[in-house]
Amino acid sequence: MNTQQLNETISKTLTAWNIPGGAVAVAQGDEIFAQGYGVLEAGKPEAVNADTVFAIGSTTKAFTSALIGMLVDEGKFNWDDPIVKHIPDFQLYDDWVTKNVTVRDLLCHRLGLERAQKLYYHRGYDQREIMHRMRYLRPTSNFRTQFQYANQQYGVAGLLIEAVTGKSWDDFITERIFNALNMSRSFSGYDRITDHKNFASPHAVADETFPAGVRFLGNQQPTDQFKIIHEPAGSIHTTANDLAQWLKALLQNGAPLIQPTTFNELTTPQVVMQDVLNSELAPLAYLQPATHFWTYALGWWAMDYRGEKVLMHGGQMPGYNSAVAFFPQRKLALAVMVNVHQTLAHAALFYAISDILLDKNDRDWSSEFQMVAQGYMAQVKGQVDEMRLSRDPNLPPSIGLDSFAGTFSNDLFGEMTVTRKDDSLQLTYGANTAILEHWQGDTFLAHWNLKAFLDDSMIAFSPDGKTMTLLNDRAEYRKLL
Repeated sequence: MNTQQLNETISKTLTAWNIPGGAVAVAQGDEIFAQGYGVLEAGKPEAVNADTVFAIGSTTKAFTSALIGMLVDEGKFNWDDPIVKHIPDFQLYDDWVTKNVTVRDLLCHRLGLERAQKLYYHRGYDQREIMHRMRYLRPTSNFRTQFQYANQQYGVAGLLIEAVTGKSWDDFITERIFNALNMSRSFSGYDRITDHKNFASPHAVADETFPAGVRFLGNQQPTDQFKIIHEPAGSIHTTANDLAQWLKALLQNGAPLIQPTTFNELTTPQVVMQDVLNSELAPLAYLQPATHFWTYALGWWAMDYRGEKVLMHGGQMPGYNSAVAFFPQRKLALAVMVNVHQTLAHAALFYAISDILLDKNDRDWSSEFQMVAQGYMAQVKGQVDEMRLSRDPNLPPSIGLDSFAGTFSNDLFGEMTVTRKDDSLQLTYGANTAILEHWQGDTFLAHWNLKAFLDDSMIAFSPDGKTMTLLNDRAEYRKLL
């Protein structure tokens, strides 16, 4: 393993993307590499090392699917058991789909449901409450016909673990993975991060010229920690040294955690992605037209790269990004973590590190992904500018601001409260607030307090103020009397 080349490439990439801190773990055969880079927080001297804690977001899903695999090994259930067999109160919008959803369906995102991400930003709903609200989520495609990535399915997987073991997902993952692999600095949920002084602070670009979702480039500023619950879809916090132990298990076909046949099931493609350029993998697909297949297994993306099968998953939490991948035939695995919210640096590092380990060095991945980022930013800025040009701020609301105030309810997302605050309106949803800027007529632009993470939302009231529609989510809320 060429550690000098790895260090030079990683440092250069992090600098190019203005990343305050990052960490990388690599397992190749019997060799292990784990290293930290940069600082815990921009403007402060404390350095990142291989024991620094980062949030790794949706790379958690592979851990949850491995836990499910353990229970399959133990005969607690089968991959194709209906969920209602073990969680009788599980209910979706369609009764037939409810009765037929299996463990496998949950883990490969083929329920026909889109993300209901606002449920997680409420920060007051636990997993059981989110599962209950899934019955109000209308399908956007037919069952088992398309890949549609959504976190709520993995929340149900966590409840399945609890139903058959009597233990919470948090306790089970701690016992069966973290303790088993000696991942002593790994945990789930924000509430334990204060136990660790050596943790990477979250950052985001403060430039409000662009929506939060496309602030790929710019000066990174420290932000508040996002208090996520113990979430089976994306709440693991870990270190490079700990992830090295997970990578070793991946290269051993899941040993000592699961049986080889179960590991094979977890890493076998289950659903083909039919429109990659409009998916979560769009930046990768744009730069990799030579990739022959894009699929999802059980907690892993499965694809090919330079003629090699690769299993990988990205992860994002407010203030953090990560990627974990392994090449099973090459006995090669890697993990990348950075402490910024919106970036493609982790993707550039995934490819650059892979190329070094595969002895391929014919592309400048950092520069190529920066061109993709610049393209996205320019495209979205053009759309925002066009929207602003078409605005008529002098078109007054149909009624006085006080008449818009009240509590509004939506079956899926719950309640939002609108109150008068000085000369404007304020919206409250769970732990989040937004100032409503009058846009035109009965339409307002919501500026969320989590402005580093949440894009502004366009909100339209009915002329009588009795309904409110969040246009971004296509969700209508009715005023409670």
